[in-house]
Amino acid sequence: MNKKSLVGFFVISILLFSGCDVLMEECERNNTGTFYIENESSSGRAYKINIDGVNYGVVGAGQTKEWELAAGPHVVEILFADTGQTACSVSVPTVIKCEKTGLKCSS
Repeated sequence: MNKKSLVGFFVISILLFSGCDVLMEECERNNTGTFYIENESSSGRAYKINIDGVNYGVVGAGQTKEWELAAGPHVVEILFADTGQTACSVSVPTVIKCEKTGLKCSS
């Protein structure tokens, strides 16, 4: 193999191997998974969602909302939006990298 061919081989090899990171899913790179809350309220009430002490908004009756969270365990509180009282017991689900995990509440 001559010098030009050898250099070309190395350049192509570097481009191919560096492209592997581009093909990797975003969740793999960021160590995240999808977490959802499904509101199956029979009373038609909305739920306020707190994850790890942070307010993630409100999920209306019959709605499902999703968030990308870091893989690992998270403390989830589902409260009635109008009163702030507990709608479903506090839970500690584990989000798995590149997978979808969630909770359903039907208070």
